[in-house]
Amino acid sequence: MRRNGFTLVEMLVALVIFAVIAGGALAMLRFSVDAEISGRNATQRIADQRRFIAVWTADLAQAAARPARDEGGLMHAAMEDGADGALIALTRSGWDNPGGEARSSLQRVIWRVENGRLVRIGMPFTDGASRPEPSPMAQVSGQPRLRFRAPEGNWIDRWQPEKQTDLPTAVELLLPQADGTELRIVALVGSNYQ
Repeated sequence: MRRNGFTLVEMLVALVIFAVIAGGALAMLRFSVDAEISGRNATQRIADQRRFIAVWTADLAQAAARPARDEGGLMHAAMEDGADGALIALTRSGWDNPGGEARSSLQRVIWRVENGRLVRIGMPFTDGASRPEPSPMAQVSGQPRLRFRAPEGNWIDRWQPEKQTDLPTAVELLLPQADGTELRIVALVGSNYQ
């Protein structure tokens, strides 16, 4: 009587071939999942960076030549750099008011570095308001640097206006990145567009 089936050697060879094919398929699946996660993370970083740049340039483009008072009543220039630990503080116009609240369309905005992040603090009132919670805007790998283009056309490292209503023509931000490079953003300021 003759038996139909595989011998033990044939069965072992078939299992080895199946294991090699399954291992290759698993490696390809792992590679494609890693590539998809890496692509998603890169896309998220780019989206976060674009969001930050949009908010930063909008704040500077809508800068207003209006000084502001702090909580203690001390007067501050329309734009300051380095005051009270802030990277930059400015008064901006164009603050939307969809709820029709009793407030101005002007807003005092403070940008500062906290715990390795560049954060934005939008004050609820231009004068005398206490600081709300900051909104994280960008990760930083060092201290950001600013340069200001004076109305005369030269670049300076510190903004020290003669009058509290003076604004620079442009602001350059150098933001250190995790890969050792610097993100450079040059934004025109307020109504100084020519």
